[in-house]
Amino acid sequence: MTPVVQGTTQLAGGVGTLGKTVTLGKGRSAINFTLNSAEFTLARVTVGTNVYVPKAGEKLLILRYTLQNPQKESKDISWNTLKFTAVDARDINHEHDNYVGRDGTSEQLDMTLKPAQKINVYAVMAVPAAGPIPKLIVSAGDDFPVQRYDLRGKAKGLAAEFADPADPSLTTAREVQTVPPGTYAPLGKFDVRLDSLTLSQAAVNGQVPPSGQRYLIATLSIRNGTAKTAEAADWAFNTFKVQLRDTDGEVQLYDDYLLKVSRDETANGTLKPGEEARFRVYFLLPATVTGTALSLSEGESRTVAFDVKAAR
Repeated sequence: MTPVVQGTTQLAGGVGTLGKTVTLGKGRSAINFTLNSAEFTLARVTVGTNVYVPKAGEKLLILRYTLQNPQKESKDISWNTLKFTAVDARDINHEHDNYVGRDGTSEQLDMTLKPAQKINVYAVMAVPAAGPIPKLIVSAGDDFPVQRYDLRGKAKGLAAEFADPADPSLTTAREVQTVPPGTYAPLGKFDVRLDSLTLSQAAVNGQVPPSGQRYLIATLSIRNGTAKTAEAADWAFNTFKVQLRDTDGEVQLYDDYLLKVSRDETANGTLKPGEEARFRVYFLLPATVTGTALSLSEGESRTVAFDVKAAR
């Protein structure tokens, strides 16, 4: 007699194909589901007032799919109509626990489908920054059979400028994204751009640099990069972590207030989606040393770095 080993039986279900419709669930839980596409991104995703941002060590997986009501009665659908589980390359499960949106908008999905009515939807979930997602498991609940999708080679990879060049599949993110001056890059709710650099021996914030030293002054722009359904976002000196690496390899953490561009006053404020603001940061350097990279992050966001070797 073959011994029984508990916990080793795979969940009942089938193997799914992108673009092919299946019915998930039974009875009043039944829903027709078509997985249309999957893609990885490092950009934030807004659903209603909720903003989903990849943390350091993460990327986002966006699933686009179609739901259709197969019933003879109307059916309510929302974020928890389906259960998504992404299984990473280390066989670790990542559960979807976010709101879902109506595709093509940032509107949160919460509606009633009439019989035979369809709706295009998207879901977003955080997965590891490195490697593919070999398995996506979709179900209409724990009591029903699941549908498994192998996303290797099928999910759209990261944009080349965000992807680690050592991984040709474009499924591994660079640890730090290096951005040229004058270009916005995403942090958390805010995008950041390096506008200008100056090396100066003039006073900043009432302080003249000591003999043999000078300031590296960076002027930066920020923009609330969330969609219009999101709320306004506050910003101040503690919103961002700003660091400067110099030619000696030393790293300085900026620990002063952000300054207005035209005068030595504290810069802070509130930005609605799409609105912009500017401020300055400054670092004290020996006269024989220059900066190499200015890096910023917002909360637990990924880090963006700007090359500052051209400062004069």
